[in-house]
Amino acid sequence: MIAEYKIAYYIRVSREEQAKGYSPEGQKSTLDNWMKDTKWRWVKTYQDEESGKNIERKRFQEMLVDAKNGLFNGICMFDNDRFSRSTKDLLNVMDDLLSYGVKLHIYNLRHIDIYSEQGRFILTNFAAFSEFFRGQLASKIRVGVKQKMKHEWFGQAPYGYSILSDVIGNRKKNTRLIRNEEEQTILEIMRQLKSEEKSYSEIAQYLNENRIPTRLKRNGNRCSWYATTVRNILTRPIYEKEEKKQDGLSIESQTNSSQTSEQQV
Repeated sequence: MIAEYKIAYYIRVSREEQAKGYSPEGQKSTLDNWMKDTKWRWVKTYQDEESGKNIERKRFQEMLVDAKNGLFNGICMFDNDRFSRSTKDLLNVMDDLLSYGVKLHIYNLRHIDIYSEQGRFILTNFAAFSEFFRGQLASKIRVGVKQKMKHEWFGQAPYGYSILSDVIGNRKKNTRLIRNEEEQTILEIMRQLKSEEKSYSEIAQYLNENRIPTRLKRNGNRCSWYATTVRNILTRPIYEKEEKKQDGLSIESQTNSSQTSEQQV
């Protein structure tokens, strides 16, 4: 009598992919329909919601341990980049699994024997393309961010400033810093106390005793000032270079504190 062939599903989707409709439910439905044409028995599903750039994923690692312990004979997935977008990782793990007696079954390559020489060659090329695509996409994003930083403010507003953007259509343009006059006043108090050779702890204590609010809130309540917070604010190089850095990206005055809090990142 032939032993029953047990399989596990591996499903992976990043947040970006899920937003585009590449859902876990869609992957599982495809695998379920595929299984109807086989005599295999499903035993477990492993699902990660992380990037495929490396294999340090919680459920993925759990699956490898279960494979080594003989929980199943095969792993089914929608396509090879669900497993990994690293060609090296894919092939290395594939060989490790084979040493445990576990094979990979890839829906998009279901008509190819990926364990033959020709099939492994095809799989390697598919994996290499996925890795190339990820690298190209990451490169384009880095270039785009650098380009944006040349013309607009990028990132969180430093203490003493808020962020303002013009909304054109559904996109934000001309992102820039505006002076938050309330925070600028508090910043001047910090600088004055520091010039009097007060320690960061003493400055934080003064701010708390005088009920001067912090920017951060937790559970609807303002957080307390701490020495590290004060130090990080006062030692940030941006305050010495802000006017130069914002040349052409004018810093506008903002006195309406309620409006500022709504625009703040």
